[in-house]
Amino acid sequence: MVKERQLPVKRAAKLFNVPVQTLRDRVKGKVDHLSVHVGSESLFSHAEEEGIVDHLETLAQLGYGYTNVQVQHLAGDLALHLGKRTTGKPFSNNWLYGFLKRWSDRLASIKPRGLDSGRARNTTSAIVGSYFDTLGDVMSKYDFHNNPQRIYNVDETGIQPEHRPPNVIAAKGSKPPAITSPRSTTVTVMGCASASGHSIPPFFIFKGKRHNDDLMKGATPGARYTMSDSGWSNTAVFQEYIQKQFLPNVCGKPTSQQPVLLLLDGHSSHTSRSIIEWAKSHHIILQVLPAHTSHVLQPLDVSVFGPFKAYYYQECAYYMKRNMGQTIDRYSMGRIACKAYLKAMTPTNIISGFRKTGCYPLCPDVIARERLYPSEAFREAAPVHKVMAMKTGRGAVDDFLAEMAEKKTPPCKCNCSCNKPSVKSTNPKPKPSGRAITEDGYIEELTTYEQARQTTSASRPTTESQQPSTSGLNTSRNDVRDIVSSSEDDGEPDETDKCCVCNMTSPPDLHKLQYIKIVNWAECDACGHWTHLSFCTKVKAIRRNDSFLCPHCDS
Repeated sequence: MVKERQLPVKRAAKLFNVPVQTLRDRVKGKVDHLSVHVGSESLFSHAEEEGIVDHLETLAQLGYGYTNVQVQHLAGDLALHLGKRTTGKPFSNNWLYGFLKRWSDRLASIKPRGLDSGRARNTTSAIVGSYFDTLGDVMSKYDFHNNPQRIYNVDETGIQPEHRPPNVIAAKGSKPPAITSPRSTTVTVMGCASASGHSIPPFFIFKGKRHNDDLMKGATPGARYTMSDSGWSNTAVFQEYIQKQFLPNVCGKPTSQQPVLLLLDGHSSHTSRSIIEWAKSHHIILQVLPAHTSHVLQPLDVSVFGPFKAYYYQECAYYMKRNMGQTIDRYSMGRIACKAYLKAMTPTNIISGFRKTGCYPLCPDVIARERLYPSEAFREAAPVHKVMAMKTGRGAVDDFLAEMAEKKTPPCKCNCSCNKPSVKSTNPKPKPSGRAITEDGYIEELTTYEQARQTTSASRPTTESQQPSTSGLNTSRNDVRDIVSSSEDDGEPDETDKCCVCNMTSPPDLHKLQYIKIVNWAECDACGHWTHLSFCTKVKAIRRNDSFLCPHCDS
């Protein structure tokens, strides 16, 4: 009324029962109607706080979210940068709680789920798109689009006697203990189900050599087991599984006119030539998932194994309560896991897993774009800007990519492989990731690779230099690099795994040593390449926070 009909402020305030000063401040623009609230004024404007919210959402989607304390430090630094404070002192808890309350429709304090860096790096839109293209071709070729009963997924997970205890009712203020079993061994459980909701009985892999039927006492009908030295799957174990457990329980015997599609990860135990040839002879098509993408594309991993672990912990707690004074051992794990398996392997969970991963019905668009954001942190120099552009729209993404293409990358100072055209092996080992390995194309590539290896092995001299002994060395440690050349050549290593001085993964003079020598590496602070210490540079050791330059950048 005041702005449009020029009604006096006092008359309008009396007419609408609004305080005069409040109406006057609003008319003069002294109050931002978007950020107005009861209490003291916020230091940041609505637009500035919205920028903080956008930044927090983007970093959380990338996998590097802020904690409460980090948000307080961020606000303090921003206030200093905007000149609203003279110091960068972190904001108080009162500001944080008020900020979260003002933006409660978009922000909340949430416990994140852990995501391995390998999975984050490899779950890209290009890899996922290529996989769905291959899967679509296979499904069209063998008419799987209308036959969910012929599409299966097999996966495995590990369980231990130690369980996660549930919440209990106890005296207020107390911290009662929960008796659990020691983590003495790991048992692998292999599960399999079809897109129609049909599940195959579980298959257990116990650690050991001799079979003992008491391990499966009380298990559900149809469950089987085997033994392995490590308790995990290997080629022989997986071959036994698909021959004695998978094939007999498939709905209908596979034929050339009605083959079975089996989705599985690319573990080496699943991709041996013997398994590929057996599967092809029995009309089973092995479709390998892209490496490190099972958390997005593996149906059982998405919707079954999570509930299975939860039910397993519940059953372990029930067992401990019913058998006070006893612990869970390998002889009781089978029947406990079978109960949890039956509860988790419901048709609803199974069908939901195939639908959420886009396997059946085939729908690549079902994979949420936000699940692919973490990979941008490993591919882009400015991943935050890239993700924010992707949220804005396709046009913004094109503008961002064009802007990044205009930026020239400074040339590397060293004379290493990054300044030379990459020379790949003339006969690299074919990678099964994301491919149907029972198709003729992959088998031909594998045959060519094996024939070339046999030719190379025949041309090598029969006498080789003596390798240093590895007696007493713990070669299973992850922080110790392989000091002896492996007899299994899996193809040309990646350029990033080579020294920028000798352009080799292993120092050229390592075989001349008559004693054990651990090869240490150091990253150059200037060019970012790695170099052998002691062999390719005069520096023998690098301490924490020390600077290091490779011989090329130090000259």
